[in-house]
Amino acid sequence: MNAIKALPIIFKWAKTLYDIIKQVKANKNQCQRLSKRVESIVVVLKDSSIENYSGTIKEKALQNLVETLEDIVNFVKKFTDASIFDRFFHNTDHQEQFEMFNMQLSHNVADLKLALDITSVFDQHQDMIDRQADLDEISTKLDDIALGMTKQQQELLNHKKEMKNEFKRRFDSFRFHLQQDVLKAQNLTEAKAIDEESKLFLHIPGHDLESEELIGQGGFADVYRGTWLSQHHRVAIKEIRITHLMDDVRQDFLYEISAMCKIRFDHVLNIFGACIEPNYYAIVVEYMSLGSLFNVLQKKQPHLSWPDRWSIALQMTKGVNYLHSMSILHRDIKSLNFLMEKAVDGYLIKICDFGLAKIRQETSRQTADSHQQRVSVGTLQWKAPEVLKFGKPSKASDVYSLGIVFWELATERVPYEELDEATISQGVKAGERLKIPSDVPHDYTSLISNAWSQEPSDRPTSEQLIQQIMIVSTTATEAIVMPRLLPTAFKQYDNSSLITAKSPKKPEAIPVVDSLSKGLEARINECQPCSDVRLNKQQLTDADIEIIVQQAIIGKRCKSLSLALNEITSKGASILADALRSNTTLHELWLSTNHVSDAGVGYLAQALSTNRTLTKLGLASNDITSAGVSHLVEIVKKNKTLNTIGLAMNRIDDQGVQMLANALAQQNTNLEILTLDRNQSVSDFSINALINMIKNNRSLKELWINDCSLSEKGKKKLQQATESKKAFKLVTTYAKPS
Repeated sequence: MNAIKALPIIFKWAKTLYDIIKQVKANKNQCQRLSKRVESIVVVLKDSSIENYSGTIKEKALQNLVETLEDIVNFVKKFTDASIFDRFFHNTDHQEQFEMFNMQLSHNVADLKLALDITSVFDQHQDMIDRQADLDEISTKLDDIALGMTKQQQELLNHKKEMKNEFKRRFDSFRFHLQQDVLKAQNLTEAKAIDEESKLFLHIPGHDLESEELIGQGGFADVYRGTWLSQHHRVAIKEIRITHLMDDVRQDFLYEISAMCKIRFDHVLNIFGACIEPNYYAIVVEYMSLGSLFNVLQKKQPHLSWPDRWSIALQMTKGVNYLHSMSILHRDIKSLNFLMEKAVDGYLIKICDFGLAKIRQETSRQTADSHQQRVSVGTLQWKAPEVLKFGKPSKASDVYSLGIVFWELATERVPYEELDEATISQGVKAGERLKIPSDVPHDYTSLISNAWSQEPSDRPTSEQLIQQIMIVSTTATEAIVMPRLLPTAFKQYDNSSLITAKSPKKPEAIPVVDSLSKGLEARINECQPCSDVRLNKQQLTDADIEIIVQQAIIGKRCKSLSLALNEITSKGASILADALRSNTTLHELWLSTNHVSDAGVGYLAQALSTNRTLTKLGLASNDITSAGVSHLVEIVKKNKTLNTIGLAMNRIDDQGVQMLANALAQQNTNLEILTLDRNQSVSDFSINALINMIKNNRSLKELWINDCSLSEKGKKKLQQATESKKAFKLVTTYAKPS
């Protein structure tokens, strides 16, 4: 776009912004600051000659400014209606978006070489003052928010009486996080302490979670089917039965959650994050629609064929084996702790409820001799004889418990259901076992018998059990089929019950979606087979991803797929991840400037641990934090084909950079290009880890880390580390093309 065309468009968008600013009802100070910065740019542009902006580079810079202004206008429009409720109802703080737009404007100024003092115009101290003022204003309107919340909840309460306490809980959470934001803005020391704790794992605010239906009660928690509002994602919310945590127990809890969140495996339940708030402690995990294996077997629905049962046994064993490979003992293996989901060609099984030993103890202490205790199916009938005798769990005792679950899977009965605990314990310690029906296949009977051998040393390891099952798979007349997830697995729920500050979804919107889908299909059909498919800036949402998978990835067998500048969230990333598991044609996936988030990175990481085709992954500007980077570390350890990872303009801090750098220093990889530029929380604390990575990683050729918070001294140390690598490209300060 040349200057003659671009400048009038820029001036038009600027005027639109000035008019909208007058109608803003929330975040007024930050919106006005954006407007003043745009005005400063426009003044310089109007005073300059058009000839100053001729040439390809300047014209491209003008086009970038046009796109930035368009995005800012659409963003600021959010605050012209009842947006005072937006932070509560949708967990939208907007701080990161304000920071992103201010950064984009400063880059636009630099690219155009405008005669502006960037340091003065884009004063970060002034940004803090504006944010503080906006927070103070919201604080004064808590009563208005409470009134709005009461009006919103009434209709839902008429249908769901059990939800009456849910709104109070969410409002208390909202108030708590608002107080935290104000505290961080006022006290940098407190801000640092809060931020340090948030680095351990993804902290999900309680007001971002809507608990909808009680689906299970265990020994230490109540489990609800619910929604993670900001991610538009169905989840299970495990509300822990405690009211407070002492500092030492709290720290143990945080570390246990952190360790659990790093576990990523196909047959281990995904843990997205946790909520740690006064009087509310919850873990947010993957939702499995069929519930526990125990419930499926007792209901005898759905019906399980023997190929289904062999597949389930294999998946359960793989889950246990993965935990054992990570030096994790489950300690409580039973059919209640295996969850099921329908898959394309069978059932997906995942093990859950591992870890959290400290929090289990604390829950028992706080709920002892109180009405809070719950009656649940006991666990003694799954315990190994040596655990009943000496109380010492081991990998071998986990295998014994798995043997009991194998028996349940074969018989669809509750183990020892007619015996009391004393009789069960005495019999198991004496070597007595459950009767295996004669109609159970011989190979499966052997599997059970081996697993529940009396002596721990006589039991196979979980890895040996996998081998035993796989041998049956190769010799059986009906081979064991491992499941593939339904592409629509994340669309199966109706989110019409979500509390919103806007009108309910209108039926007439449906044909519009159909029309957009047809347009998307037509656009993909225009592409040549085995070529590049570019769908940037198409207002694509998660609802479009299945079409893209079927038409572009599978149908067109595209080599490169670009989906930048859209509205794709972690839900869409999960569908893409499922496609990547079995794909052998896609080499490049570009998802820059979406809403993939840490959860979406987790899905992609799972898929890429087995994918052997993808070489380039672009995740710039996706609100990724160090929690997301921890998933990428697993990619680095397992994937040997990726040569480019783009992580610019996210919220990654020193902890995330150090994790990734340490992994790259220790692993043999094919990674050649890593971009971490414009992650402004990255500082000199990352220098030593980056130097170690540069020195020890043999494949890396380019590192982009410009526009972070590195000092000149830190940049110099990095440059010195690359002197012995003549071909290495290190970008610590981005030099604009002349």
